[in-house]
Order: sequence, then structure tokens, then C-alpha cells
Amino acid sequence: MFSRIGFVTRRISSRCFSSTRFISAKKNNASREAAPQMEVFDIKSYLDKTVKRYETAVELYKKKLATKKLGGADPNMFNHLTVEKLNSKFTDVAATSMKGRNALLITVFDPKDTKHIISTILSSGMNINPERVPNNEQQLKVTLPPFTTETRQACCKELKQLFEEYKGTGSKNSLGSIRSSVMKEMKALQKKNDKVDKAIQDIEKLHKKYIDLMQDQLKQAQKNVMN
Repeated sequence: MFSRIGFVTRRISSRCFSSTRFISAKKNNASREAAPQMEVFDIKSYLDKTVKRYETAVELYKKKLATKKLGGADPNMFNHLTVEKLNSKFTDVAATSMKGRNALLITVFDPKDTKHIISTILSSGMNINPERVPNNEQQLKVTLPPFTTETRQACCKELKQLFEEYKGTGSKNSLGSIRSSVMKEMKALQKKNDKVDKAIQDIEKLHKKYIDLMQDQLKQAQKNVMN
């Protein structure tokens, strides 16, 4: 009789112990789940994204620089005009392309609108006189004044202004704006991750690298204009 009672007692004690261990394990799992996860910060991935943004900005700068250094013959110079007779944008009626260093070629989509394009340019105050291309009712040639020392210097000044625009924070595509937005994100992460300090240093190096690149392009463009 005694041995049976002892056997029952041992079984009950064993069950209680097992139950206690199970409850304890659940509590430990719950505490682990409640613990805050360390935020993962991938420096390489973040820097790659920043490089792409800088590359895009520099590419836009190069395109505008190329247009400016052509000597004022900018194929986009009429884009802001409105053809009043047709109540249409200039670009909806005609397209403009380069024709040599100091000339533009305007192609009118519909021959009957050529006269409206001529009157629009003449009344624009741009002091430009478009000429009809012989034997072609849809094309106009615009000859711009040749470069003088004064116009070359003025063009170099415009190139410098363009550089400052893309260097500073003048537009969302400027290097300064990109750096500003990236640094804002970095500061938000800085308290949570010690890798951010290294990323900030790398971004500053990137910023200087692309400014130097743009400055080299500016010097070359100004040299081409003056020559």
C-alpha cells in the first residue's frame, strides 16, 4: 500500500515539474519576441542608391552644359512660346533642332502653320528673324549672331551659374539637395546604428568627388566657348 502511494506521489511531482518547465519556456519565448530587433543597416546598398542619385544629377548637368556651350543656339529656346493664332504650345506645332554652331532648323508639322510660327517668333521680343528654307514649306532656318568676345564671356558666366545651380540646393536634382536629403536620413538612423558614422564619411567623400567632376566639366566647357 505504501509503495503504491509513493509511486503516485512521484508521478504527480514529475508532472508538476514538467508543467512548470513548459510554462517557463513559454514565458522566455514571449520575452524574446517582445525584445526590440536591432535595425539592420546595409552601408553598401545605401551608398549605391546615393551614387545613382548623384550620377543622374551629373548627367542632367552635362546635357544642359552641352546645350549652353553650343554658343547660345539652344534648340529649346522657343519651347516657352505660345502660338496665339492656334492657341497651342510651340512644341505642339513645330520641332527645333541644331543646324551648325550658330543656326537652328525649325520643322513645322503642318505646312499651313508655318506663317503662324514665323509671326510668333517675330513678336516674341527675342530679336530673331526666321527664314523659310527654299523649296520646303515646312522648314525655317534661324541664324544667330556670331560670337564676339562679349558674348563668349556672357556664355561662360551662364555656364558658371548653371554649375552653381547644380552644386547648391537650387533644385531637387542638385548635388546639394541630394546631400541634404541623405544626411537627414542619416541623422535619423545615427542613434540606432553605429555604422551610420562611417556611411556619413563615405557620403561626404562622394559629394566632393561629384562636385570636382562637375567643376572639371565646367572648365572644359568654358575653354571650348572661349576658343
